[in-house]
Amino acid sequence: MYRFKNKRSVFAAFVLLLTASTLPLAAVTVRQMNLEEMVDNADKIFRGTVLDVRETTVNAGGGELPVVVYRLRVDESFKGSYQTVKGIQVAEVRMLGKLKTATSTGSKVRFQGFIPELPNLQVGHDYLLLTTASSAIGLSTTVGLGQGRFELSGKAGQEVAINGNNNRGLFGDPLAEGSSRAAAPPEGPLPYTFLANTIRGLVG
Repeated sequence: MYRFKNKRSVFAAFVLLLTASTLPLAAVTVRQMNLEEMVDNADKIFRGTVLDVRETTVNAGGGELPVVVYRLRVDESFKGSYQTVKGIQVAEVRMLGKLKTATSTGSKVRFQGFIPELPNLQVGHDYLLLTTASSAIGLSTTVGLGQGRFELSGKAGQEVAINGNNNRGLFGDPLAEGSSRAAAPPEGPLPYTFLANTIRGLVG
């Protein structure tokens, strides 16, 4: 159970999370970004499978913030460094939030309404994630919130990827004639191989 003295403490703690980030504020807000901007703002980019999920807390803003810790096996890396555990690359993402919606009674405060809805990951599911650098209190999230969380589905080798924004705006800037990205639809699922190859080109 997570308590704050008042609503102002909740807001102050959330502002601390945002302003403490080493990335521009835009990296952790819901501003629409195209894929190139997302790649530039990401500290880590990887395809991974969620191994486990747990809840914990972190002290900030005069109270305790609820945190969800996601541990993923890194199946393919595009950007950033990862720790190796027993020969397997592993990433840990610590996001502000709870696994279940908090209630609001008396001095207890619901987080909904104070912060945007943060992405969630399911154990055993595969994702392509673009994550921000950790803040001063060790928290991060996916770039542009749901924009940087692509869930993968389909047969091996034929997976499609879709983010929380239905892939809308990924290729918002005019594309050069003849570019391989010109075949991308304005929104909707994309072949994972296409998305991965585009990211590789942007990372350089």
